[in-house]
Amino acid sequence: MLAVEDGSFSKADRCCLLVGVVATCNTIERVMLDWIHIDGTDGTEKVVSLVRRSEGVDVVMLPSVSLGGFNVTNPYKLHKQLKLPIVIANPERPRLRAVRDALRQHFPDWRRRVVVFDLMGSPAVLQLGREEVLYFYSVGLPVKRARTILRSLTVFGKKPEPLRVARIVARALSPTSPLKATWRV
Repeated sequence: MLAVEDGSFSKADRCCLLVGVVATCNTIERVMLDWIHIDGTDGTEKVVSLVRRSEGVDVVMLPSVSLGGFNVTNPYKLHKQLKLPIVIANPERPRLRAVRDALRQHFPDWRRRVVVFDLMGSPAVLQLGREEVLYFYSVGLPVKRARTILRSLTVFGKKPEPLRVARIVARALSPTSPLKATWRV
């Protein structure tokens, strides 16, 4: 499995870190780094590049359709190009109306970007505990199988472990990370 997360960034940044974590079950095999344009259009190609640099990937997992702000990553294109299932998992319910409004307000090509969100529709739900829920989309993999995979990978908290680790690495290595201020070279 390859889990992909974006790093933190500020309004002044043009790019942000993109981290790919290759995991087998809950074991981290490899961490890969790349850059993605904030609010750009290179999300899909960057994820394809991370997969092609990996070996043995059988599923690609994303935290959202957008990475690096509103850099929309198309899971249908990913599935078609890579011939791999794509799972998008997040403990936060997607706010599609707010996303549509933000895209319309800030991007001249908003119609092209919003198409992906419209294709996704409503997410499936995985109940993790009494009150903890994981919202997910599955492309190229039956929802029942995706639910089984997500349940087996969600050990601590509300995120699947590979995504949780990818997020920790991405935030820690980001140039705007508070951790960077304490590092000495």
